[in-house]
Amino acid sequence: MEFKMLEGDLMELYKAFVITFHVETKNDIDLVTWTLEYEMLNEVVEHPLSLLSFFIDLTKDIETHHVGK
Repeated sequence: MEFKMLEGDLMELYKAFVITFHVETKNDIDLVTWTLEYEMLNEVVEHPLSLLSFFIDLTKDIETHHVGK
């Protein structure tokens, strides 16, 4: 699944921003891959590490929810 940012706060810092996630199942284990593709407006803009951290935490929360079922 892919999300292309068209407007909002992210677009104030980046020329382009696309978030992609892919789920692949191997041996009854679901593997999640998040990809953040972005182009910064200038060199002063930082890499979106806090957003990546958010997606990692989100994935862990989803896993915790589903393991209990």
